[in-house]
Amino acid sequence: MPPATTLREAYQATDPRPLQSGDPYFVDLASARGSAATVRLRQMIENCAPGNYSPIAFSGHRGSGKSTELRQLEQALGPSCFMLYLDVNEFLDAADVDYTDLFLLISRRLLESLQEANVSLSESLLHAVEGWFKEVTEETEETVKLSAGVTTEAKAGVEIPFLARLLAKFTADAKVGSSSRITTRQKLDSYFSGLLSNTNLLLTAAAEALRSAGKPCQLLIVFDNLDRLPPARSEKLFFDHGSELQDMACHAVYTVSIDTYYSPRGLPNVFPSRAILPNVKLWARKTKADQNQAGIAALVEVVRRRLDVDTLIHPPSLTEEFVRLSGGSVRQLIRLVREAVLGAQSRGLAAIDADAAQDAAGNLQQDFERMLEPSDYKLLARTWATKSIEKDDAHMQLLSNLAILEYNGKELWHDVNPLIEPIDAFRAVAKKSRPKRRRR
Repeated sequence: MPPATTLREAYQATDPRPLQSGDPYFVDLASARGSAATVRLRQMIENCAPGNYSPIAFSGHRGSGKSTELRQLEQALGPSCFMLYLDVNEFLDAADVDYTDLFLLISRRLLESLQEANVSLSESLLHAVEGWFKEVTEETEETVKLSAGVTTEAKAGVEIPFLARLLAKFTADAKVGSSSRITTRQKLDSYFSGLLSNTNLLLTAAAEALRSAGKPCQLLIVFDNLDRLPPARSEKLFFDHGSELQDMACHAVYTVSIDTYYSPRGLPNVFPSRAILPNVKLWARKTKADQNQAGIAALVEVVRRRLDVDTLIHPPSLTEEFVRLSGGSVRQLIRLVREAVLGAQSRGLAAIDADAAQDAAGNLQQDFERMLEPSDYKLLARTWATKSIEKDDAHMQLLSNLAILEYNGKELWHDVNPLIEPIDAFRAVAKKSRPKRRRR
């Protein structure tokens, strides 16, 4: 896929959605981040002895590239891995996810994926699992037929087993907020040992069936976008039900919001296996004494993979300004360039110039101005001066909405998003926070 040579192509090339496995736009940013988080993620799975499984909590800022990195896992793990990538937003209501919803989603997508791979499970096993669900939930053929989420799938003309349709009904109810989802959750919570047992029966049988079919059989399930849960729901899922999430007979990766990672309840106590993906470092140290040329070069390469910089950015050195304004956030970098594309087009230009870049930064800056409260600027000024944060709700909110960015590796530090620094309200408070020089 060659880099874009027109602004219209550039707009399409700067789609901020995660990259699929093997996408030519992908740039390995591990060394630029100063972190081996994604390598550790893979190693935690590869190092497990046969029959042992690794449940992993994976965190980082929104826009740091978690989804893109997770999508690369299938390729990185090679021919041994059968991966189910589950975008929770696609199947469930991200504002109201219960731990039982995830078990139902696993079973549903597992059966669907096996069917797509032409791999079958034994009929006796499917009937036994189906019988358990029928008994516990009191669902029947008639109640399943009445579910809109299931009838739509049945119209495809493919024979779908009742168990698959039943599981599809459960997840469809959770997605649309059906009142029956509460009843289903209560029943499954009361009989959780049975839910776990039947889920693991399907997972174990799936691994064996895949092996017999000569296909990758190491099961890995990735739950992406769980980091978008509301704070209270996230805490309940990962702390109140973290032990249940670790009992699946497969490797599992759960995306966890960065504020949940900081919870005083202690995520390491629940998930011993964990990794956090930092933003790309633009400075070598938290003192900002030296630029991190490797980080800057890596993000310049992210832009160059997508755009013919020499043709579309005048002068080409302006690319480094986009990188500086990104604060090391990959998504923010892509958004800045895309905004600049629109700015250049609106003025009838054929390439991005300094004014278009400035307008792009201004547009994203105004998003922060609308979002931030007057009291936030004092907290931001303190972070800007000390490169550290407090672990209270106010700072966690600023960390969550990208007003504060985290960097780690050999040392952990924080800084204010560069797009906030020009805001008058911030500058006024930051000026007062600047240490005064002693008179000689």
